[in-house]
Amino acid sequence: MSSPVVENTAKTNAAVTHLVSLTGLRGILALMVFGTHFFLAFVMAGGSMDSPFVQQVFHVLFSRAGGTAVSCFFLLSGFVLTYIARPGDSTRSFYRRRIAKIYPVHLISTAIAFTLVSVRYEVPGAEVTLSHVFLVQSWVPSQWYYLTMTGIDWSLSCEAFFYLCFPVLLPVLSRARNGMLYAVSACSVFLVFFLPYVVGHTFAIRSPDPVEMVPTAGYGGPIGYWFAYVFPPMRMAEFVIGISLAVLVRRGAWRGPGVAACLVLCAIGWGVNLHLDSYLPLAAGMLIPFALLIPALSTADINSAWSPLRWKPLVWFGEISLSFYVSHLLVQEELFSRLWNLGMRAGLLPAPLPVLSWWVAVLSFLAQFALAVLAAWLLHRLVEQPLVRRLRPKDVPPVPVTSPQSSAPPAHHAGAAHMVER
Repeated sequence: MSSPVVENTAKTNAAVTHLVSLTGLRGILALMVFGTHFFLAFVMAGGSMDSPFVQQVFHVLFSRAGGTAVSCFFLLSGFVLTYIARPGDSTRSFYRRRIAKIYPVHLISTAIAFTLVSVRYEVPGAEVTLSHVFLVQSWVPSQWYYLTMTGIDWSLSCEAFFYLCFPVLLPVLSRARNGMLYAVSACSVFLVFFLPYVVGHTFAIRSPDPVEMVPTAGYGGPIGYWFAYVFPPMRMAEFVIGISLAVLVRRGAWRGPGVAACLVLCAIGWGVNLHLDSYLPLAAGMLIPFALLIPALSTADINSAWSPLRWKPLVWFGEISLSFYVSHLLVQEELFSRLWNLGMRAGLLPAPLPVLSWWVAVLSFLAQFALAVLAAWLLHRLVEQPLVRRLRPKDVPPVPVTSPQSSAPPAHHAGAAHMVER
């Protein structure tokens, strides 16, 4: 994974070292996943609000936000890893950096989840536990494997597969012509839309889960849900799109709408996605708008153009998004539910399955979010940051200053790399 060194100006250097809009985007995506878990848990428990308008707002914002956010995370992963690829980097060094970034917080969250599951239900089996430890749980078409622990680390299982393939994919796509990169992106979009349909109407799971943690009837059944949403090779399509887009952007060859137009397209796509059926809203519904938005945001940062995602609190939240992502559902399911039960026993909160005043629902949302952010910040400061510094390789080659018009990866510094990596 090497590229030629190209001289450039200080202005370009300053621009390409501040892709903070992508970090801000990560913050929005993390909030989307959180909101979906809040809303779905509330609705599945039979809760409702006394204000149909507020409940409809929650429905529009969060009923399908989590799946689309994960899809955008996969796009971002391919884009960012390609954009910050180091000339002369070794495969071993790349793997070590990814392990240092992901594995410490994953192991901590898995250990906590294992303890909570063991106390509340029963000790998970050795096969299930080891599949989570080694991030291979998404390869098994059973929710008792990929949803047992934290409930969301199946996506890290997909990421682990992406990382395994990245040192092979990057050199191939970096050598492709611009037209071929657009063609690869278009073919990948086609696969995301239509391949799960073919598989869902051709195959079936021989021994489906007798009881589903997440109902799959509305998403094409067990095989449709697992293949379209959880199966790592299927999700590779989004990762490949991200790589292709990043190569185009760093060459200065990306031709697409600006940030404002992309935000409008995202709003339109969001409305359309609310009405899609089967597996489509899980990954396909917002794929094209997000695939246009990511290069638009990065190009805006490179050119110091307008972007609404550079707001400092949002960027800060994006920086802790990995810790937030792996821990927030544990906070929602365990800590806050226990606090809620204490409040009910004290007569301060309504009984289960209530019709809540809308302001109680909003305060509940904000309280859960505040607790989840606090837990994520502690995990980020006490585990993620120190172990990333300790475990990352020390012999990382220096990154040369490059031009968006060249085929070389753009320049960045350690801080910028930290800001855009998840």
